[in-house]
Amino acid sequence: MTTKKHNHLAVHDEHEKIFQKSDIANIASQILHTHPDVQVITLQGTLGAGKTTLAIELLRQSGVIGETQSPTYTYLQAYKNSDGKTFYHFDLYRLEDKNAFLFAGFDEFLYQPNSLVIIEWPEIAESLLEQNVCSIELGYHDEMTRTIKWYYK
Repeated sequence: MTTKKHNHLAVHDEHEKIFQKSDIANIASQILHTHPDVQVITLQGTLGAGKTTLAIELLRQSGVIGETQSPTYTYLQAYKNSDGKTFYHFDLYRLEDKNAFLFAGFDEFLYQPNSLVIIEWPEIAESLLEQNVCSIELGYHDEMTRTIKWYYK
């Protein structure tokens, strides 16, 4: 297990892979099962790198049934699985700053009991995420493959 500091927090279990879209289910499973106590998953990367695709796969593998979609224009989509666990999927791309996040009351969704928060474009809210976080960075490797790096803090 690797431990180092990232934004003054201890980082554990850093992973890095090159993958194809067909590998996304295996990657999502590994992320969810390595640290089941994770309460927040953040997704960073350039446009089109696969943030929403991975978020939807994480929701599917967590037992969310039915249509899932990116909350690009609504900022937030909420889901429940059959076990009663609640999932909050945020897309903060169009939100201006942390004050706008707080003003909207979105911080109240963080660290709720029996819930998981998935945040695309989390940069404005990162200072609020202090524990049980899986941070994921996605990027382009070439036309057919992407890179993924994730770690837990």
